Amino acid sequence: MSEAEEVRATRTLARSAASIKELRRAVESNDLRLDPAAGEQIRTALEDQMSTVDGWLSRASGLTANAPLGQNPVGQAMAAKFASRAEGGENSFSDVLTKYRAVLEEARDAINAAMRTYEQADERAADDFRKIADDAFRNRA
Repeated sequence: MSEAEEVRATRTLARSAASIKELRRAVESNDLRLDPAAGEQIRTALEDQMSTVDGWLSRASGLTANAPLGQNPVGQAMAAKFASRAEGGENSFSDVLTKYRAVLEEARDAINAAMRTYEQADERAADDFRKIADDAFRNRA
């Protein structure tokens, strides 16, 4: 991956994380509610993607071993460079995947919270309706 591609990927991941934070704020301020049926589909998709990322992370651990590119200085330098790209710096493969998984997990948690908010609002509305109905029946008697 070129440096420009790394920068674009890092920015995209940062924008995704910021969007999830906005989603979380909307849920916490009760501005966003999500029907549980729709939420379940989204949550399932997020959890499936998290499982996929877990598999990638597991396989990526094998990339950290130095590739057998020879005992000469160039081969050793290239092997070290490839291992560092897999796991090492802040833009390493493992680091980016770990950050991506964290964004997915935050999104799933926000979806769960939005579903709870919907259910709580639905319960409050049902309680209010029952109170109105009870009052109406009492006034008839």
